[in-house]
Amino acid sequence: MHVQEHGLDGVEDLVLAACLENQTYDSQCEGSRAAWLYSLYKGTPAYPRFAAPILTAMISSTDDVDGDQQRALASLMARDGDLEAATALRAHVWGQTFSADRVLGAGPIRNLDGLPAIVEIARRLGKVLQQDPEAWVDPLDYLVDDPFPFDEVFAELKRIAAGDEAVAAYVAKEEAERIASSNRPDWSKEDPAASARRRGDAFMQDNPLDTILAAATSKSGGRGRFMQFGRWASEDDLNRILDRLRIESEPEACEKLLCAFRRRQLPRLDECVWALACHSAADVRNAAAVALSHTSDPRVRELALERVGAPGFSSDYAEELDLFKNNYQPGDETLILAALERQTVDGDEAHYLGTCAIDVCNSADSPALAGVAEWVYRTNPCAICRRRAVEKLQEWHRLPPHIAAECRFDALEDLRKLVHEQP
Repeated sequence: MHVQEHGLDGVEDLVLAACLENQTYDSQCEGSRAAWLYSLYKGTPAYPRFAAPILTAMISSTDDVDGDQQRALASLMARDGDLEAATALRAHVWGQTFSADRVLGAGPIRNLDGLPAIVEIARRLGKVLQQDPEAWVDPLDYLVDDPFPFDEVFAELKRIAAGDEAVAAYVAKEEAERIASSNRPDWSKEDPAASARRRGDAFMQDNPLDTILAAATSKSGGRGRFMQFGRWASEDDLNRILDRLRIESEPEACEKLLCAFRRRQLPRLDECVWALACHSAADVRNAAAVALSHTSDPRVRELALERVGAPGFSSDYAEELDLFKNNYQPGDETLILAALERQTVDGDEAHYLGTCAIDVCNSADSPALAGVAEWVYRTNPCAICRRRAVEKLQEWHRLPPHIAAECRFDALEDLRKLVHEQP
C-alpha cells in the first residue's frame, strides 16, 4: 500500500531484502511471491538497484527457496525485455550438471524460452540416463505447466527422439514409467470412504497395537504414526493405550501415545491424562491438552479457563487453547484475547498461538471471537493462517475495512482474490 501511494521511497531496502531472501513462512504451501515482488519495482527508477543484486545472488544460488525466488524474478525481468537477466538465467540453468535430484530453474527457463527449453532439458537429462539408466531425473510432469499441456509436449519429444538419442533415452524412461503407472491399481475412481477404509485396514495390518506400544519406547516411531493409529484403532485398542499411559514414565513415550488421541476422542476421561496435562515437559502437557480438547466436559472447560487465564500462559503451551474448541462459552473470548494480547511473539511462536486460536474460532464459530481472529491476522507470519482469519471474519460479517483494504495488496494471491470476489 505504501508503494502504491508513495513509491519505493523509504522502503527500497526492505523490498530488496524480500527479493533476495524468500520471506514466506511456508513457501511450499503459500506459493511464489515473485510476481508480487516484481510488481513493486517493475518500471520504477529503482529497477537497476534491484536487478543487479538479484542476478548476482542467483548466479551462485543453489537448491533452496531463496534461489527459486531469484530465478523466478530473473525470468520475469527477462520476459519483459531485460537482456542481461535473460543471459544470466540461461547461463545459470544451462551451466548446471543436470545430475542432481532436481533441475534448477526449469520453470523459469521454460517460461522464458518455451518448448525449446523443455526439449533441451529433456536432452540433458537423457544424457544422464545414457550414462546411468537407473538415475533419478525429473519426470516430464515436473517440467510442464500451462500453457504447455503434457500430451502435446510428450508428442513433440517423441517426434524429436526419432533423430536424437539423448531425447530418446529420456522418452524411453518416461514411457516406462507410464507403463508401470498403468499397471498399478487405479484407486482414483474408488469411493473416498472405501479408499480411506482400505488404507486404514492396510495401516492397521502393518501396525497392530503391540507394534505401536513397542514403538512408543523406541526411537523409530514418528508422531504421525501414532496419529494414524489413533484414527483407525478400535475403542478397545484406545483403552489399552490409556492403560499403558498409566504406567509409562518416559516423557517421549507418553507424548507419542497421546498422539493417538490428537484427532480421536478419548474413550474415557482417564485420570492419567489429567495427570499428564500437568507434566513438567511442555510437549507432554500440550499433547494431553489436545487429547482432552475433543471432549465437552465441565472439567475440561475448568482446565481451559485455568491454563489460558494463568499469567504464565505462553506460546510454549499454545495447544492449551484447544481446550476451548468444544468447551467455549460466551464471554470466554475476553479471557482468550487478553491472554493473546499479553504475548510479545513473532515467527514460530506467533504461528503456534495463531494456529490454535483460529482453530478455536472455527470450532466455536461465534462472532464474539472476531477480536481473536483479528489478532491472528495481524500477528501470524503464516499467510495461510491470515487467510483463514479473514475468511472467518467475512463469514461473521466482522471484517474491518482497514483489513479488507490491506488484503487487496497482500502477498498471498488467494487472499487478494478473497477480498476482491467477496467485498
